[in-house]
Amino acid sequence: MSMHGVPNGIVNPPRSFTAEDEKTAYAEKGSFGMAPGTLVLALVFLAAFAVYYFTNWKLLSVVWQVG
Repeated sequence: MSMHGVPNGIVNPPRSFTAEDEKTAYAEKGSFGMAPGTLVLALVFLAAFAVYYFTNWKLLSVVWQVG
């Protein structure tokens, strides 16, 4: 039965995520989950930020002659 103006997810909700679905999701995507590239990209940005942060402190200590 189609109701005009009501989203399809309310009238016909999706089925729940089962244990079998979880097994197949990890089999297809790998052991790192859904998006391992996201983790790698986040770690690259974290490393770049750390290098940038400590380089700035080193340059400031030279300019301000601290230590």
